[in-house]
Amino acid sequence: MDFELTRAENDEILLSKIESIKSAKNIEILIPFAKAYLGLFYVIDSGLAAKEKVRLLANDKLSEAVFSGFLAGIRLEDLPSIESIGHAMAEKKEFPQGYVILAGLDLVAKKSLADIENVDSGMIEKAVGFHFSNKTGYPDIWFDYLLTEHHEKIIPAISKYWLALLNNNSTYLPGRNLLLGDKPDIRVIQYCILPLLDNWIHCKTKILSQLLQLAFKYSDVNNFLVICEHVLENDEALNEKSRLYWIVTAYLLLPDKYLSRLSSYVGRTKSKIMPLLDFIVSIMNDENKINIKFSSKMIIQLIRVIAPIFPPQHHVYGALGELDINSGNVMSLFYKLLDSNDKDVVNEIKLLRKARVMRIYAGVIDNLLELHLRKNNENNFTFPDFDHYIETLVKSNCLQSRSNKFDLR
Repeated sequence: MDFELTRAENDEILLSKIESIKSAKNIEILIPFAKAYLGLFYVIDSGLAAKEKVRLLANDKLSEAVFSGFLAGIRLEDLPSIESIGHAMAEKKEFPQGYVILAGLDLVAKKSLADIENVDSGMIEKAVGFHFSNKTGYPDIWFDYLLTEHHEKIIPAISKYWLALLNNNSTYLPGRNLLLGDKPDIRVIQYCILPLLDNWIHCKTKILSQLLQLAFKYSDVNNFLVICEHVLENDEALNEKSRLYWIVTAYLLLPDKYLSRLSSYVGRTKSKIMPLLDFIVSIMNDENKINIKFSSKMIIQLIRVIAPIFPPQHHVYGALGELDINSGNVMSLFYKLLDSNDKDVVNEIKLLRKARVMRIYAGVIDNLLELHLRKNNENNFTFPDFDHYIETLVKSNCLQSRSNKFDLR
């Protein structure tokens, strides 16, 4: 690209419009310069400073007018709302004037991050939408600063933007790494998780499972239950697995009301019980972080629903360990009953032992009762860890030996 020629052409065309450029009144002229500033022109060396990229396209006088225009842009009032920005993104569209706003905020932030606090809150809200919709790969330091130091100014805008996308049937949320990334922002999760769950109708099941687990950690139980019941009252759009996740979530929040619905929905269908088991164990493994407690009654109810589908077994050769994943997860439910201090746990285990569907687990249940008896009568008794617990069950022939074609001999 001949930058000298480009500068000459821009001078000839634009110098006569310099006042409208400075005031951002003619914002369309500023858009290509903003894209250059933000590094969107591949013909411009990415190693150049942002301002120098603009100076390749305009002489000093025009360049300074462009920079003034960027700053004037963040004072404009006739820009699309964050809801409109979200709706456009759902349709894979964008508002190109957003690049001007992003460039203007970058100029402010580079001069003084503290000055970002003085930008009109309405403009910051719109800029959040542009941050997610007008993707540049350029680091928006103003966004990171506000999220870290003044999250109250930016998190409500993030929620508005996401809900605007979902209200337009989007299946994808830009910026969802703030929820599901390796380093999620807890404040974003706390503010956004329940509105997202209530509105993300077409959420993929894997993401839904992750969001529900976050809600168990960071939301108010009563508000969470309200969302669950609202979704289950209008569940026509849910697929089979999504409906399962919502029903089991409602059960965990209000067991007495939703046990019957959970049992009826999964029945003896393995394709439903397997994801149910995985979901329950993932929640249970985080029990110290979640907002519910697994009572022994709940564990026994879940065992009665889940365990009969999976015979108590271990692999004879066990190339990947003595238990396959389903057997291991089922046994983790039984193991959970070991450290229960509920006063009725022994009686509840005895009732479980009498259930006809649990006959295949008679040896496992008898072992549970024996361990609780020892706990109540031996002063220095300590429960075994999970591996030792399984080892004892195998040696006692409580788990059936099973070969697997993937086991190594």
